[in-house]
Amino acid sequence: MEILPIELFGVHIEVPFAKPVTYNAGGALTAFAARACDPQNGLAIRPEHMLLKKWDDLFGYELTATFFGDNGQLTYTPERAKIFVRNARTAADWNVIMQTLSRFFTMLDPSPQTISNLSAHVHARFPSLGERDEWLNQFSHNALTTKAGALGYVRIFDWEKDIRVLIEPSNVVPDSLFVAWDTQFPNDEPDWEAFLGTLMQMMENAANMFELGFEPLRERV
Repeated sequence: MEILPIELFGVHIEVPFAKPVTYNAGGALTAFAARACDPQNGLAIRPEHMLLKKWDDLFGYELTATFFGDNGQLTYTPERAKIFVRNARTAADWNVIMQTLSRFFTMLDPSPQTISNLSAHVHARFPSLGERDEWLNQFSHNALTTKAGALGYVRIFDWEKDIRVLIEPSNVVPDSLFVAWDTQFPNDEPDWEAFLGTLMQMMENAANMFELGFEPLRERV
């Protein structure tokens, strides 16, 4: 089992609505925007960082907002809401992301009949390029393969859906792996903060199926 330090990580979540939301559907859009700007219970997004594009009075609109510099983005359309955070590095970053996602779900209050899509990724560093490539070569079954990687769907305890795991060389961090997870979960959680706090453990348990693990996130850069 290789245990690697995480250099960068990010999370993307997409939440579908039970039915499409029109532009003037009881003020749902403006209420969501106002809650997103709430510094106490929302995402503390600055109003000037929110942009509404509208081209029709029925379903022709898209609300976008940026936060954490350009490393976070929120999107609200007639059929779904999306949020992503990237380029995080430390345990403190992870805690802020978890608080942000928890508030995002509390704001949305999604229908328990819907299912969210989750994507997450990390860049995890080996001590050297040679050690990284030697580890990846266990997945190479052809002499013509120039860069090996792994792709598989796994099922782990305490997670309902299959988890797609991709492992390949990182194009961003030297000597590192890029590891990505894609999965789903039903929007019927009674405690979003507790549930979202399990995401890192889910990611590591799925990576363990490939004899890969991660060191605890760093306290500082």
